[in-house]
Amino acid sequence: MKKFFLFRKENVTISSVPVSDQGVGISVLALPADSMSFMSASKGMVFIAFNDATVYEESNLTDGESFEKTTVKIPCEEGQEVGLMESILAFIARDGGSSIMRFDAVDKDSTFSRVSFDDKIQSHVHVNPIKRITGKISTQTFLGTTGSVGADVVDNTIGGIDFRIEENKPAIDYNHEGLSQKADGSEINSWENAGTGGNTYNIGANVGAPIVSDPAVSASYLSKKSAKCDTNSYFIVPTYSTPNDYTLYFAITQTRNDAHPFYGDGDGICFGYNLGQFKEDEANPGAIAKIRSMHFGNFAVRHASRIGAAAISEVSDDSNGTIPFKYPNYEGDIYDRILVFVIRRDVEGNMYMYNKLGEFVSFIAARTAATLLKDGIKYTDATDYRTDGDLKIERLGTINDITTNAFGGSIARFGVIPRDIGTSSCIKLAEDLYNLYKI
Repeated sequence: MKKFFLFRKENVTISSVPVSDQGVGISVLALPADSMSFMSASKGMVFIAFNDATVYEESNLTDGESFEKTTVKIPCEEGQEVGLMESILAFIARDGGSSIMRFDAVDKDSTFSRVSFDDKIQSHVHVNPIKRITGKISTQTFLGTTGSVGADVVDNTIGGIDFRIEENKPAIDYNHEGLSQKADGSEINSWENAGTGGNTYNIGANVGAPIVSDPAVSASYLSKKSAKCDTNSYFIVPTYSTPNDYTLYFAITQTRNDAHPFYGDGDGICFGYNLGQFKEDEANPGAIAKIRSMHFGNFAVRHASRIGAAAISEVSDDSNGTIPFKYPNYEGDIYDRILVFVIRRDVEGNMYMYNKLGEFVSFIAARTAATLLKDGIKYTDATDYRTDGDLKIERLGTINDITTNAFGGSIARFGVIPRDIGTSSCIKLAEDLYNLYKI
């Protein structure tokens, strides 16, 4: 009788994925026992690797690369590692009986009593190979290179972040390298766009004189140069817009323990990534004219031409399979001052938010012309909670031209990719941004 492993780390949600280099998002995984290649242990953990258990049948690797096997780490009681290994081996070798070895962290139930649920099951089904020397994920490819095959590879890195493939590179990206020639405390009159949109989107204007913060000279809680903005300072961005799915990301610090809208257009219609109480402009219906800071953040967005209530969701609960999260939070170590978020809108109009650890912290269900029509709801631009419309970026550091209760802090990175790069890539991007800018 064929035997199987069944690993259930969490309930299946809208953010669950079948494969992940980091293991994040793999909610349920089943594997045949006869694919097990070896088993080992560390303190409080049993490690199992599997042969021929990936989504690929063949791979074309560059020099020094390897694909890691599919692996699962099972938490167990300390001192019981060998006992759990023996129990698993005995189950596989036994004729008859149950054919499934169950490891269920949701119901805290397992075929084996020595399994512990104090820690999470960790499953990795790899998408990308690693460089054997460094152990880091590799996305090298000869495809698209104009050099010598076998000698030159395509580089999709911008400002220290590997976007993996050409299609995932951002159209706009303002990062620390654009500030490299500017001295600490000097005004930032210009900020070069490092994205594929080129100098069309170079920032050439500001309000209130944002300045360079160099960690070698002044404390900013960031490892790279950043743009320091007080509540009266912000950047005017040459109008960038994208109509469909997208991925937006940023790394910032804040001078106050408050949440503020951070990016948007010059009218106060399009904005993100949060919102507290506000007052509309009487002469421009729907446009936000005044805002009031809030102590903790939510996830709120609205897009160009939509003048109804913003699409909004909490980040502090576990609805939709999200991880409860609170921001900003100065109660932990100093790195909690760094806020890294990756926001994506998929082709259906659903919106997702990931924090610096790659955790899925908030979700807003699609509310678009298509979904409203399907539900038989008459709609206009003033219909509440819509998630469609163009993402329009004209301000960075505020929305509209608001300077009262506006963002105050340092901007290390801001970028937009004009496509949804998917769950796994968003998780990796969030982790990479945090690792790049943390002290």
